Amino acid sequence: MIQDYSGIKEESELKVSKKSNIPLILIIIILIIIIAILAIVIYLLIYFRNYAEDQSNKDETNIDKAPLIGIVGKRIPDESGESIETMDYTQIHYILAVEKSGGIPLTLPVLQNFNSEVIKRQVEAVDALLIQGGIDVSPSLYNEDPNPEIGLTDLQTDNYQVEVIKQAVERKIPIFGICRGIQILNVAFGGNLYQDLKYDGLDSKSHYQSYNDTCTYKHTIKVEKNSTLGKVFPNNETLYVNSFHHQAIKNLAKGFVVDARSDDGIIEAIHWDNEDQWILAVQFHPEQHITCNNDFLPLFKELVSQARLYKKNHK
Repeated sequence: MIQDYSGIKEESELKVSKKSNIPLILIIIILIIIIAILAIVIYLLIYFRNYAEDQSNKDETNIDKAPLIGIVGKRIPDESGESIETMDYTQIHYILAVEKSGGIPLTLPVLQNFNSEVIKRQVEAVDALLIQGGIDVSPSLYNEDPNPEIGLTDLQTDNYQVEVIKQAVERKIPIFGICRGIQILNVAFGGNLYQDLKYDGLDSKSHYQSYNDTCTYKHTIKVEKNSTLGKVFPNNETLYVNSFHHQAIKNLAKGFVVDARSDDGIIEAIHWDNEDQWILAVQFHPEQHITCNNDFLPLFKELVSQARLYKKNHK
């Protein structure tokens, strides 16, 4: 007798088919769950990134959270060197540069009576320092007698600014120096200066232009890659700069690194090689361009950014 097994065979194949379909369904479900989780994660990442950017933008425009930038004052004696008509002032270009960069400018006047404790309180009140340009640095600070080409000097300003720098270093406050600022920083840290560029074999006119041409360029400087200045202008191996000085760094102070030089070898920018404190200084005048273009606004934005970081971590 021949038995018919076809029904049994079909039933067996159906069971196998059902069993084989179960893992496929599970795989599809798992894939759907994974895709959904990834979508949620991506959404959350985008949301929190946008939220962080919004908060950052709010912080930058929030006056209450804006850092205070102390613009270090200076005294200017009259042509005779007497202090009868001495003024303590801050040039408006520095004020405008800080304002446009999101900081609050605050002038630190030279004290009439030197007092390190008072200077300490002045420095503690701000989140960063901006040392502006001005008259020549007294050569007595680097143990030299004045040469015939020396211009106006004011020892009261010099001693005050050196103490301000000392107090700022103790508190690791960010510092940005401009023109005279780079010179007094170098001297404060033990370096010295050419009292006039003729002592470096140069004509001072090669680095001095008319004050009627503040927004024009005098010469180029070569920027060192990966330097502090180079990071502010990452796409520029050279920069066109203005120039209003007849003195310059001679021997660089210990601990500082050259960020840029002009074609004739004059040091045009330096930074302090210390991760604990941001110090940058330039020999040219980036603030003079603020009224006519934004070419050097990134320098002041970096200063304000460093001040904001200092405020966050130390106050």
